[in-house]
Amino acid sequence: QYYATFMLSRWKVQFGTYQGKTFHWLLQNDVGYAVMVVASHQKERERTGSQSPLMANKDAFTRYSLAYPEFAEAVRFRQAFEEARVKSLQPGQEGLALVGFGDFKFESLQSLYDSKDPKTIRFVNYLRRTAPAPGSQMENAVRYVKKRDRQREGATTAAAATSTTTSTPVAASSSSSSRVSVCPSYQEPKAAS
Repeated sequence: QYYATFMLSRWKVQFGTYQGKTFHWLLQNDVGYAVMVVASHQKERERTGSQSPLMANKDAFTRYSLAYPEFAEAVRFRQAFEEARVKSLQPGQEGLALVGFGDFKFESLQSLYDSKDPKTIRFVNYLRRTAPAPGSQMENAVRYVKKRDRQREGATTAAAATSTTTSTPVAASSSSSSRVSVCPSYQEPKAAS
């Protein structure tokens, strides 16, 4: 395994911006580009059985680069991120997008927001008070959290308005309390016996 990886490190890139550079050089100098190449090549491989020299070179680069676990993880993340992004473009499916950064990068925005886990709740609260860089993944997460907050506030306000207009106050009988609650969740304190 090691020897094969070492030999592949000396192979030359035959495609794209870094044509003529070694596989090793590419992995050392532009990991983002390398991840993009491998992820798109794997998708392309699913569709075609082409054995062109260019495809063979990308196959070799894929074998070489995936020998590094951190790189393989980055490729898996990119593929998952892209699949989730495509799904999230459907109307009403924004929450299917992945968070895309930090400890929760593999989680969907929806599962992040709906989580009951204390660590996740702290992170969502952090997002609520953050001013992220424009165009960043964090900006997308903050936008989603604030949108869900507005929806929840709107639903709570609508539910409260509905309950106050549909509930009919009933006067208390001759008991000592003459207050009537319009809040359905409020309960009068019980008198001591």
